[in-house]
Amino acid sequence: MLNYLELERLVAETPFINSYIQKITEHSFHSFTISFFNKEEKAFDVYFEIATSTSYFARTEKKRAKSSKSQRFCQYMKANITGYRVKDVRMLKFDRAFMLYLVNAEKNEKKMLFRFYSGSGANVIILSEDDIILELLFRRPKRNEMSGEKLAITERTESPVKDLKIREYDHALYPSFSSFIDSFYFEKEKHENENALLSLLENKRNEEKKKSEKLILSLKEKIRKNAYYEEENKKALLLSSSLYLVKKGDQSVSLTDWENGEEITVMLDPLLSPNENLEKLFSSAKKSKAIYKKAKEDLEREEKHYQEIDRHYDEIIASKDIKRIRKETEKRSESANEKDYPGLRFTSSSFLIMVGRTSDENDRILRSYTRGSDMWLHVRDYSGSYVIIKSQKDKEIPQSVLLDAATLAVYYSKARSERVVDLYYTQVKNLRRAKGAKKGTVLPFNEKNLALSFDKSRLDAILNSKGQN
Repeated sequence: MLNYLELERLVAETPFINSYIQKITEHSFHSFTISFFNKEEKAFDVYFEIATSTSYFARTEKKRAKSSKSQRFCQYMKANITGYRVKDVRMLKFDRAFMLYLVNAEKNEKKMLFRFYSGSGANVIILSEDDIILELLFRRPKRNEMSGEKLAITERTESPVKDLKIREYDHALYPSFSSFIDSFYFEKEKHENENALLSLLENKRNEEKKKSEKLILSLKEKIRKNAYYEEENKKALLLSSSLYLVKKGDQSVSLTDWENGEEITVMLDPLLSPNENLEKLFSSAKKSKAIYKKAKEDLEREEKHYQEIDRHYDEIIASKDIKRIRKETEKRSESANEKDYPGLRFTSSSFLIMVGRTSDENDRILRSYTRGSDMWLHVRDYSGSYVIIKSQKDKEIPQSVLLDAATLAVYYSKARSERVVDLYYTQVKNLRRAKGAKKGTVLPFNEKNLALSFDKSRLDAILNSKGQN
């Protein structure tokens, strides 16, 4: 994250003054690019990222994916500041914030405040000349930051942190500090996204292996239960040659095996006639034989598939082809449907968050879609969803991701109307199933407590990531 000295340098290097806002391109709820134009520089782009773990801005030439949905704030910018000229720019003293002063051809003036804070104060706010809020990225009622409210802008008299420095960079590689920052965070985000994709790919591999292992066990059990079809068929043949010995009402009959002379007891249904019992035995033997042979064929095929799973995923990972990896994580089998992925899925800073809305979804997620290092969250004293943060190798879960998951846990619970809610969280390996309790019920150990003040803007942001894997 930028310090205020670095922000000053970036502002100084960006030719805002006398540049016209030509276009707004939205990338996510937290990020967008403003395309500017002026006579000296011609066209140039500036990328802004707000309220994330990296929060920064920089002049950019990088190509970033467009968002498939246009959010409220970006829609407002497109309609209300496109065409405006930046007549001035001002840093807020000793602060990670600056103001653009805008004017259009009709002499209408607006201000645009950018705050690159690490906490809930991070925001982009569009103001009237007299500091009335026209629109803002995050609506924060507790800070009195809502449309129509007057924004109180205060400036510091001294730096809250001593000995700040502008980070060093290779001047031979980067012509400006802005180009260095843009490349640094672009590559960081790319690396995080790649790690997230690899983590999702590993989850997909593990899910596929678990599914295959479960199927193999099921097929082996089918084979075991139906392996005696030849014996059933022999009993039917013996009975057919001695049917005269049987009468309706008999529960069994003892027959001599013509191959070894041993006595064989054939169980009968006393409600059926001798012929009906004979037909039932032949039918059962035929059915068992068909199930046995089909299960043997399926088992051979599934065991080969299981052996191929690791080879398949190892080959994809070794290719280092991000497009191929992404495609594989998104690919679903032809028979897949929504039940293959229980609950809801969200993303936060490249971490996958899963939410179970029912006891069945909670149970399925815990049984088939988690591992011991994943984080589990739940509200205290209220019924509600289990929320899982999928862990990533050698990476701690950031506080912002924990707060996003906690916000979802509150929202999908009976406590959603409360202002402050107590939650607890622990790793999945610290959960024990409660005997005799409702399906999916678990008992947590070594849990930590978390008191959450509900933040509507945080909820809106995380809900917007639904389904983005």
